[in-house]
Amino acid sequence: MNSIHSHVRQLLAILGCAVLAASALAAGDSVVRPMIWVTPADRAAILAKIESQPWARSSLADLKARVADTVARHRKDPASFLGEIPTIPSPAGAQFHPTFAAIRRNMASTSDKGAGPKLERMLSLGVDCGALYYLTGDKAYANCAADILNVCVEALVQMKPDENDTMGGLLYPDDFLYEARGIGDQIPLIYDFVQPHLKAGAMVHNLGRKSPAPFDFEHAQQLFRTYARLAIDRGQVDNNHPVLEMNCLAHCVLALDDNAERADLLQYLTVTDTPHQDSLRKVAAVFAKSGEVWPESFQYSGSVAGRVTYLVALLRRLAPEAVSLESFSNIPLSLLRLRDMRFPNGQNIRFGDSPRGGGGGAYDSFEVVYALGQREGDVKLQQAFGGLINRAIAEGKYNRTSGRGTLALLWHAPEVIAPKADAIPIRTTDELPFVGAVLQRNLSPDSQPANALMAVVSGGSHVHSHASGMALELYGAGQVLGANAGKGSYKADEHENYRRLFAAYNCVIVNGASRSEGGWVNLGINNVQKVALEPAAGALPVSANHSFTLTSFADDRGAGAKAKQERLVGIVRTSATTGYYVDVFRSRSALTPQFHDYLYHNIGDGLKIASARGELPLADSPGRFVPVRDAVWKQNRSYLFPGWHVFKQARTSAPSAEDVTVDFPVSKLTPTPAHMRLFIPGAPGREYACALAPETKDAPGGYDKKPTPVLVVRQQGEAWTRPFAVIYEPSAGNAKAGSIQSVTALETNGPFAGFKVVSRVDGQPLTQYVLVQPTATSIYEDAALGVSFRGRYAVITLNANGACTSLYLGEGEQLRFQGYDLHPVAEASTAAVAKIDGDTAEVTATAPAELTLPSGRRVSSNSPTPLSKSK
Repeated sequence: MNSIHSHVRQLLAILGCAVLAASALAAGDSVVRPMIWVTPADRAAILAKIESQPWARSSLADLKARVADTVARHRKDPASFLGEIPTIPSPAGAQFHPTFAAIRRNMASTSDKGAGPKLERMLSLGVDCGALYYLTGDKAYANCAADILNVCVEALVQMKPDENDTMGGLLYPDDFLYEARGIGDQIPLIYDFVQPHLKAGAMVHNLGRKSPAPFDFEHAQQLFRTYARLAIDRGQVDNNHPVLEMNCLAHCVLALDDNAERADLLQYLTVTDTPHQDSLRKVAAVFAKSGEVWPESFQYSGSVAGRVTYLVALLRRLAPEAVSLESFSNIPLSLLRLRDMRFPNGQNIRFGDSPRGGGGGAYDSFEVVYALGQREGDVKLQQAFGGLINRAIAEGKYNRTSGRGTLALLWHAPEVIAPKADAIPIRTTDELPFVGAVLQRNLSPDSQPANALMAVVSGGSHVHSHASGMALELYGAGQVLGANAGKGSYKADEHENYRRLFAAYNCVIVNGASRSEGGWVNLGINNVQKVALEPAAGALPVSANHSFTLTSFADDRGAGAKAKQERLVGIVRTSATTGYYVDVFRSRSALTPQFHDYLYHNIGDGLKIASARGELPLADSPGRFVPVRDAVWKQNRSYLFPGWHVFKQARTSAPSAEDVTVDFPVSKLTPTPAHMRLFIPGAPGREYACALAPETKDAPGGYDKKPTPVLVVRQQGEAWTRPFAVIYEPSAGNAKAGSIQSVTALETNGPFAGFKVVSRVDGQPLTQYVLVQPTATSIYEDAALGVSFRGRYAVITLNANGACTSLYLGEGEQLRFQGYDLHPVAEASTAAVAKIDGDTAEVTATAPAELTLPSGRRVSSNSPTPLSKSK
């Protein structure tokens, strides 16, 4: 796998051969069609595949069934059938062919909104009919496809782009990007399939003349030329837009019948950039960078990888000189990298406009690469991508027989013959730098997703990013319980002024004024930075029960916050079914006076805040959450920061320094209810508020349309020496199902230093001291406890008898506890864990370390144990 994975840089040079490839495509005196998806020479092999393979026979049957009613209606009455295409009379007169009404997507009336999608569906039927004509030779399919083609060509050729709109097309004069997908990319495919039928003299039904007429080839060529130039000369660059338009550009260029013109325009697809269109060479360079993931929200990242895989494969079929097979393997493999960013239930981590679903199209892309490898005898590609396909089939994640569409029937190999790939190792910690994402996961020994734990901290600027601050998501009971709000409808008030802003995320808002500035649509924030991880991203963990991440963030856009922040998040597993999260968020501003608000959203039925004296009294406070002064909303430019003005039913406590617990019941979760409980040690200057935020998108059933309860903890003054320190415990069932009995703060001469967490696990008491310090050289000592710690993060575990059973040094120089001494041998700082059973012990560390027992015996460290494999 690594040998193929290293070749993407070759693509940058090899795509320079596209000029030669274009010359190859231009060779000869005439074009033999079809040529875009298939050639006449491919037909025999495809028919043999259909004859021999059940999945291909099933796909052909599905394809025929999909168009059966369409073809029957067309054969019965072509005029009536074609009248279903949403046309309007031509401005040139009733005797001329009708045209289309221009649709401005920002201003479309209700009647206009369905016209574009209806046309796309009709064109899709035309592509299917064209493919069936190619496969069967049945002219009924050709006649139907040709008539659909003719109506669209004759309607669109009458339309002109708006010269004052650099983003517009023909049907959509303000949005060529939308038109390129589903309209501009499908029309040339229909032409390619039925051109031999039309060249043989077949007539089309002309809606203007209301009678059969010859097809106007010059009008078709004019339309393809126009669409190609629109793709080249209009639109945005340095984001996903050029790639989303590339299918239209490629298909329209390949539909041109003039050899020299086709060769010239093809270079804009492969190597020549314009101010409004990126080439494949420029796009491919992104996949050579760290992470090898297209740097946008997941739905766009997955789409770009899938589309570029298709386009490079398309060029390879037409002109092998254009692309080396090995040169683009990083692109489909980036879809595997996206899978590393999923929660144990298979949902994506959320940042920016990312949905919870998968990256999309991975296995179809793998099929495309495998088929090309088989077609050209590349064993390396067949083994790599065929192995991934067969592993997915064996795991029930992919089914070749489930009707994967017309292109799959034409392109996918008859059989996938390759050994099943090895399981992909599941990383304990991982990172995605372009979005500032750092995650850690802990899978249960029982392999049940409901008992897994996973936490993600993220925040950063990229295309389709949000101004999220340093945001946290928490997983528990099989679901993302502590969730960021998710994307709404683009351009809508709620999306722009809440879902894109700080208040939609589990972050800390400073002085009520945290905001974005610059960057994509003025949503720029600083990227969250990794400070420390244990284990390092992708490395082996020293402990099956512990991990932690530390990140930092500068909240310094605008004039109101000017803050520095750090967030330490740890996972502590206490049994196969129990565990908890540690969250210590430090925040301080350069401004005075200052205050900081810690936000936490959890799907659920509500929330209850209580202290040792009972439920905390809360008073209605409708004016508490308001936009920053002088905030103005201008679409995609300025926003109502920080976004919490949408909170409803706000209630706030009086200042309180008491320890509190916060309960989020999730009683309607199926098949088992869930609960999230927060333990928050008190601090002077605290106020607690609760409210209802808009619904969390992609939440499990029962909560996807309900308001989301949100907790807001306000700290008057700095929150650095008095950080927001919270223990989160998710559990299946009600509040009593949790294992934690109590949480209290540890302090050293005042500043917060960690937690004492007392749990009851499997009927037995369990005590843990979770030590959290601001730096890797900070010192915490408590003579009464017998603790001395120099470092950033550590966990001491005691059994029911009070005996020490584990010392975990997440990052540090020394951890001493009641006669035990865990420390590095030579390194200044390391990660290590000591499992202790009386006077015996086992030590695992990232660098040589040793444990001195109370008896004076010393135990040296082993290397970390291997990562677990995916099941």
